[in-house]
Amino acid sequence: MALYLSENDVTTLLSMEEAIKAVEYGLKEFANKRAQNQPRNRVVVGSTTLNVMSSSMTEQKILGVKNYTTTPKGPNAYFLLFSEEGELLCLMEADELGRIRTGATTALATKWLSKADANTVTLIGTGFQAETQLKAICEVRNIEQIKVWSRRQESIQSFCKQLQSEVQAELLPVSDIEKAVQGSDIITTVTSATEPVLKGEWISEGAHINAVGNNRINEREIDSRAVKVADVIITDSIEQSKNESGDLVLAVAEGVEVWNRIKNLSDLLIGSVKGRESEDQVTLFKSNGLAIEDISVAYYVYKKAMNSGVGKEMKI
Repeated sequence: MALYLSENDVTTLLSMEEAIKAVEYGLKEFANKRAQNQPRNRVVVGSTTLNVMSSSMTEQKILGVKNYTTTPKGPNAYFLLFSEEGELLCLMEADELGRIRTGATTALATKWLSKADANTVTLIGTGFQAETQLKAICEVRNIEQIKVWSRRQESIQSFCKQLQSEVQAELLPVSDIEKAVQGSDIITTVTSATEPVLKGEWISEGAHINAVGNNRINEREIDSRAVKVADVIITDSIEQSKNESGDLVLAVAEGVEVWNRIKNLSDLLIGSVKGRESEDQVTLFKSNGLAIEDISVAYYVYKKAMNSGVGKEMKI
């Protein structure tokens, strides 16, 4: 019998703190060659794209695959977890799983790359992923103020009103993105933009940038100068970045050196590469979203569900 977990089951079982620990564990397993990760593959029919990502963890003897569609209405995701014998252990709805693990990955990068006393954030974007980005960053830094910008002013106001009671930091709606970015310790872009919304000329010394929203090779949220001014560039997968990170690929096309100085987040976590080395350095994390991040969190949720009796058994 396989276990079925709904979106509500997942959010009930998984806190951001737990997700951060699970993602860190999975990435360390990957760095230590005890996990495999298959980059995202896509097929398209009309305006619907099917995305497939798979991974395995040797020590846990599990395999998993996330299948999700993206449409003009938004994503629709499911995660399948298998045993070493090929038995389906769990089918879980995975929209919230994906949102939480994406935030958790940003939190890890922010913890390792931003200044230890960072307390101001500029959040660019108020869409599907923005809420968990905000909450994740607040888990790893003592944030006092978060400036929120989006193309639509009504979205900014609604977002801040909805989330103010859920974080201790002051949420400040802003209309001038340039002023919002200048002097900010942490800048996170989480938009559906196809052209840059963040310009390198706005970025102050010592800032940390999380570029999260884009994973298509011909689109980007940050301009080439934002990549160029970064003293340290980290991504969750160099291999995947070369295939789908427009933020980096388009910068390379415009003459910015990237591939000879970029490092994997997983290697940073185990200490085999260096991150920030001084207070005035600018650091950049390019998030792609990896299957190893999904499986590590999904397996944690599955174990917790089994121990607490959450979910429904289904006969297949």
